[in-house]
Amino acid sequence: MRFLSTLCLTLLLGASGTAAMASSKASFAKKFKNVDIHRLVSVPGMVDCSNSAYQMRQAGLATGGNAPMRIGDIPTNTASGQTYGWVVSPDASNWYFTQNITSRDSVYDGGYYTAHFHESSEITLFDNSHKQVGSFSVKVPEGWKHVTDIIPYGPITKKLFDRDEKSCEILVEFHDAFEGKNKFLTRAYDINTGKIKFEMEGTGLVFDASKGWNSYQRLIMTHETDKEYSIDVIAPPAYGQNDWTVEHTFNIAIDNRINYLQGPCFNCMNVDGTPYYVLAQYEKPFTNTDASDGTLDITQEPDNFLVLRTLDEKFKQVDSLRVSINAPEGTPYRSAAFGLFGNNDLSKGYFSNNGNLNYVVELFDYAPSLDADLISFAVYDSENGKLKDICDNVASNQWALLNTIHGKSEQMWFLQSIGTGENSGQQIQLVDVPSCEKAGVLPQSIDNNSISSNFDRYPTSANAQGYQYVIALAKAQSNEADEVLAPIAWVNPDCTIDHVDRLNLGTKAENFTPLINSTSLNPYLFNTDDDMEYVYIAKKRREDGSNKLDNVLEVAKVDGTVLKSWRGDDTHVFERASFPVMNDLGKRQMFVAFHDIENDKYDMNFYDLPFTKFEKGGKGTVEDPYLISTTGDFQQMALEPGKNYKMVADVDMAKASQWWTPVKNFTGSLDGDGHTIYNLGVKTTEDHAGLFGTLDLNGIAKNLIFVNPIVEVTNTNEYAGVLAGETNYTYDGKGEATNVDSIFVYGAKIAGEDQNFIAAGGLVGSANLGTKINNCSFQGEITLPNSENVGGIVGQTRTGSSVNACYANVNATAKTVLGGIVGIAGTPQDYCKFTNCEVRGQLTAENAVGGLVGDNYFNGISNVVSHADIVATKKSAWNGYAAGGIIGVMESDWNGASGLAKSGFVKNCVFDGSVKALQDGEEVNAPATVHQIAGKTIADEEYAAGETPYVENRLSNNYSTNDAGSTDATSVEGAYKAAKEMNKDFFAGMEYAYGSSLAEPWKEDGSKIPTLYFNNIAKAFSVSAEDVTVGTTDEGAVVVKATVYGLENPDLEDDVEVSSTPNATVSLGEAHGNSIDLIIKGKKQGSATVTVNFGEFSATINVIVLKNYVSGIESVEDAEALVIKAADGQISAEGANAIWVYSVNGKLVGKTSGAAFSTSGLTSGLYIVKATDKAGHKATAKFVIK
Repeated sequence: MRFLSTLCLTLLLGASGTAAMASSKASFAKKFKNVDIHRLVSVPGMVDCSNSAYQMRQAGLATGGNAPMRIGDIPTNTASGQTYGWVVSPDASNWYFTQNITSRDSVYDGGYYTAHFHESSEITLFDNSHKQVGSFSVKVPEGWKHVTDIIPYGPITKKLFDRDEKSCEILVEFHDAFEGKNKFLTRAYDINTGKIKFEMEGTGLVFDASKGWNSYQRLIMTHETDKEYSIDVIAPPAYGQNDWTVEHTFNIAIDNRINYLQGPCFNCMNVDGTPYYVLAQYEKPFTNTDASDGTLDITQEPDNFLVLRTLDEKFKQVDSLRVSINAPEGTPYRSAAFGLFGNNDLSKGYFSNNGNLNYVVELFDYAPSLDADLISFAVYDSENGKLKDICDNVASNQWALLNTIHGKSEQMWFLQSIGTGENSGQQIQLVDVPSCEKAGVLPQSIDNNSISSNFDRYPTSANAQGYQYVIALAKAQSNEADEVLAPIAWVNPDCTIDHVDRLNLGTKAENFTPLINSTSLNPYLFNTDDDMEYVYIAKKRREDGSNKLDNVLEVAKVDGTVLKSWRGDDTHVFERASFPVMNDLGKRQMFVAFHDIENDKYDMNFYDLPFTKFEKGGKGTVEDPYLISTTGDFQQMALEPGKNYKMVADVDMAKASQWWTPVKNFTGSLDGDGHTIYNLGVKTTEDHAGLFGTLDLNGIAKNLIFVNPIVEVTNTNEYAGVLAGETNYTYDGKGEATNVDSIFVYGAKIAGEDQNFIAAGGLVGSANLGTKINNCSFQGEITLPNSENVGGIVGQTRTGSSVNACYANVNATAKTVLGGIVGIAGTPQDYCKFTNCEVRGQLTAENAVGGLVGDNYFNGISNVVSHADIVATKKSAWNGYAAGGIIGVMESDWNGASGLAKSGFVKNCVFDGSVKALQDGEEVNAPATVHQIAGKTIADEEYAAGETPYVENRLSNNYSTNDAGSTDATSVEGAYKAAKEMNKDFFAGMEYAYGSSLAEPWKEDGSKIPTLYFNNIAKAFSVSAEDVTVGTTDEGAVVVKATVYGLENPDLEDDVEVSSTPNATVSLGEAHGNSIDLIIKGKKQGSATVTVNFGEFSATINVIVLKNYVSGIESVEDAEALVIKAADGQISAEGANAIWVYSVNGKLVGKTSGAAFSTSGLTSGLYIVKATDKAGHKATAKFVIK
């Protein structure tokens, strides 16, 4: 058996012993000498300019070496230059540049070496659609004769150096280095004219704390003398001025109060759009010992502190913090840092939830036996000191944030050292944030194979935690054909292996480095089917027999099928790969760069992603729409928002590892064709949140069902809904109004605590410009306690929009302006229409809360049935409680009240719920502006003494089943009529049309009061697990939930039918509302299929049945033409196209695409193997590895 190591970091420190201790103290002091000036200042998202080649580094795969045989598809876009780099544009998109440099050669030491000093360069910039957006020339500063680096860097700015909105600027740094002396100059160039708009000696970084309409952008310039650093804050031109100004200067003495800091001494921090400046230094000198060039020993001064001073944007100190750096016993040195943790180095209540500024401080304890620092992370605030420990004994530069999982805490990993002696080791500590609770530990090895820090996490339904860790293992294997199998383990949080993907790299591979992160760990990156693909660099020997190793970049399936491959040749070296977003719609491309050695330049190649899409077909036209069958297909809508789409299968969005990115400006059509989207999860920093951010003019969404969608409202959102944040966002005077028809939502959760929200609805945030919403329903929860304009269907309607035949069963909480169907309807100039609507649930807000609408302007309302329970908790100064069974606030129509033409009406409505007002939690008796039909009306306006109040005259033929003492169907209370006295004739007399269409939307439903025609009809059906493993005893049984959506009170015990193939049994258990338990138990070891039927719906569950003990290898159930055999270290089944191996407790521990599986990576124990062929035949066998 042949083993090989990956290029990933394996978790072995190894350094220990007296030799290390002999020089360790000098080593500690030496690393603080000659600190690069670029590392003294930090800004959010800064680019590391200290590396002169930084412009050739992009987060992605590691740089490769020489790679002959350059092959690959023809790229979609190309560019080339002596250097290249990436910059952020003014709209935060990805731009890139190329640079060609003119240099001269200077010979020194009698020809011993030649130096290359730059004289000028040509810089060309391209936007995210590869359009050239700028080109200019630069020359080195006059008198600078030893320029070794000319470094363009971003972000691209506007109006930072002048008030010209049409021009863009890029920063360029010049580095002059000769005979140990360094000097820097920073300029800002107009990217088109090459005009120098800013010039100053020193290094610069742009600090951007802008949010929404609030812009805050500063250039931070650092200058160095022998005695101090001067840091200038450069501000844009003030109003009425044309030039930049130095807004403030910080002078920081160069002494041992900053010399032994492990991080920057000057930190620019963006806390949710609020800028802060944090200055770090020790309270007194770290040491009074002269370390000379760092080779001499030093003594740390006792009773010292790290001191942080925090200033606001006016440079006024607003907070400060002192953290002791006294070294623990046995530790020769403890130093400190601030600003190294990540995005939440400084936050406002992120960890403490109390509104105080929170600081993450790093303490570095020097371990002589390792000749390295071990870091402790903790959270502090100025009021309470230390709040939480995050992690300790962390190896330098070895921590990161893991992939975000819907509904789960953020999580970080830390490479943690265990001990410092000969038996020292390492592990990965997992920590939830912001709770800082320890989530688990990944040991140094799993299943006798060392793990690496090349890993991330990915969502799954295979365990209760909802995610697994995807880890590149250090040792690969080879099969009997001498093909290299590179292992990637999928590990549960309890460190049990769920399964191992073994990528077949062929016979020529030696090393293997997969890219495992939130971008690449995505089954829909390279194609749109549900199967995972991997991208990696492998060292492979040449096919020409020369035995030389090449670096090869490949994208491959789990079975080793290579989808794409890139190699260099003798003149081109593979340099780098990544997956940047390369247009305004979010389209990713695969970026692959080669170094052209002969011409000393870089070739940049861009390939469109995904490589293939829409496996089921379609052309995107009205006649032949794109056919959607996976989440990956759905993601393509964002890239062609004007096309036409049709679902041909149900889609589970939980299979995507990331939150859904709303589709912007959709003007095409989406026909769900009765199919269901499960588990949509939306959380975005965009201002519009939903499946669509904006469903624009001509846009159509119809015949679609959502089950268990989640919309997490953030403080950057303005509009939110499960379907769309907003409709008809733009208007060109030509397009057709948005049409939303037959959209049904079940089990939804929309929640957040944002205070700057504009509108949120169950389906749509804001419906504009004649939007039609017909035949739709929403069932779920909306919890937005700090927001207004919230509705069960739509948060806000404007300009002639309408809602017809819509139903909401919603438990909703808002600050104010809350309605069961619509939050706020129109403005004084808008005329919307709402008819044939039905509401259930509970609606709670401070005030302006109504069963149909919270705040209604001059709109037509008719044929509404509200069963909602209305709760108002606090008066407003203008409207009081303003709570009504149909309308909360009915805005006053002074023209209509004066006898002029009426604007809007409310008629033929029935209220069958409850309405109440609370004060300090206690119900108020007979409060003003709380009524059965309309809460606050024109009658409640303030009138002068002796003035006769107007009477609201837009109410007619409205009824309540609650006896409020009224018989007037035109009053705010409506006329009382008991529910038992209402019947079909009564409602037909009020123009309620009975039938099964939009024109006749009402039906009888076992009650005197009708319901909408699509209610109490099953719309979707699902099971909680599609693959289970069971035993043959009662202890081995599992419970799977079957759920029906659309029925209010289904009789599941009678209507659900279950069956199983012979190896398992299934029976019905307890019912829970719309769900029922299915109890599955094994009868005979092998595989089985459980079928669950409910009316026209059907679901299947694949079952693996295991016994608790077996002996030897025996065939359990041989399928036609499939026989499983075990011999010579492998399991084989002639004719099989896939083999799965399970542990005795049902965990999948390995799988392969093919007819043979190597057992070399399995430990001793009992296993079950399953094989399948292309014809669908299955076979299982049990075996023991001794």
